[in-house]
Amino acid sequence: MAMAASIVVVSLILAAFILQSLFVANLERSVKGDLEAALSRLVALIDPAAPQPAISAPLPDPRYDTPLSGRYWQIEDLDSSEIARSRSLFDVQLVNLQPRDGGTFHFTGPNDFHLILVSKAIELGSRHFRVTVGQDHNEIHAAGIQFAWEVSRLFSLLGLVILALGWSQLWLGLRPLNRLRDAVDTVRRGDIEQLTGRFPSEIEPLVDEVNALLVERQALAERARRRASDLAHGLKTPLAALQGIAMRLHDRGETSDAGALDDLAFEMSNRVDYQMRLASLRTRSPDHRESSQLNSAILRTMSVLRKTSGGELLHWIAELSEDLHVDIHRQDLMELMGVTLENAAKWASTKVVVYTARQATTAIIRIADDGPGLAPNLISRLGDRGIRHDESVPGSGLGLAIATEILELNRGSIRYNISDMGGLMVEIRLPVAIR
Repeated sequence: MAMAASIVVVSLILAAFILQSLFVANLERSVKGDLEAALSRLVALIDPAAPQPAISAPLPDPRYDTPLSGRYWQIEDLDSSEIARSRSLFDVQLVNLQPRDGGTFHFTGPNDFHLILVSKAIELGSRHFRVTVGQDHNEIHAAGIQFAWEVSRLFSLLGLVILALGWSQLWLGLRPLNRLRDAVDTVRRGDIEQLTGRFPSEIEPLVDEVNALLVERQALAERARRRASDLAHGLKTPLAALQGIAMRLHDRGETSDAGALDDLAFEMSNRVDYQMRLASLRTRSPDHRESSQLNSAILRTMSVLRKTSGGELLHWIAELSEDLHVDIHRQDLMELMGVTLENAAKWASTKVVVYTARQATTAIIRIADDGPGLAPNLISRLGDRGIRHDESVPGSGLGLAIATEILELNRGSIRYNISDMGGLMVEIRLPVAIR
């Protein structure tokens, strides 16, 4: 559009300059025709018998007899250098002329006295004369300037109209690309699997290529999930066999070896489960937008945990603000709330409190429990993969690590502190969805 605007502006300026030049040239040609007619009449009126250059009768145009009226004539006797001139020239004499017979030329005198002249050398009997007729050029100049202003105003309006039409054409031409962008964004949000709708024939090949790429990506992702699932199931059998061997060793009294094998199988099983849960997370690009209801995810997770053996003994308190929509996929949000609330339920003594609030474009979720808590020097290590701070409680130490992974994928953050109830307080920050 900038290039088109530049071309339009430059073209209109050149066109205006050319039109103004043509207009002035046309005026000068018209004036030349009048001057040549006046020159012919003036030649016919010259009295060759007069001792000094003179005309036998005045020209019919009264401007020749009015001082500085704009029309002038001069007759020069080339033999005696005597000069006769119209009264309109007043006290100005046309000197040092370098005329071209039959052509126009210009004369500039004092006080911006600018004339356009036609001159011709003639011979009457034995006498030689140079006859010159002229007109004030300032009128032509003023008419040219006035014409230039009118053309400038016209071309300015024309340029605005052309640019507006060009912008409209560009906007209409790019609308299908905007629809294509929206369709791609819908695919990335997971609402549809392929681009649908009618598109112009110019971008249909692009739509087909994108759909083919989506099909290929979906096939690769499905193949990767199947392989991960096959790997997980393939490892479950050897792990179950290891646990069986550990049980037989324990029955034979070899408790040390049995405990080592059992711990190894348990750790491997947790690692497989951790990788499977990470594989289910949705990869996002910086401009990928999502929208999920925060309160709904919290209440559903709390409802599930209240039915567990440990959760049914706890008092669950939800201090929820407005129903916020956060920029995270629903599946990832459910996983995030699941691991953080499950961790709180695991350590809480009597109650778990969930608090939500909004701060500008950020949703804040605080999860606190009244459990034993942690020393300040250990809080900074929470969320590190595989770190457990109490071996007496079942678990792998991977729950908060999964929460960290989820928040890193969704431009969120997580912090840990000591709650007012003495236990752990987890603060999660997520961007609010743009709706």
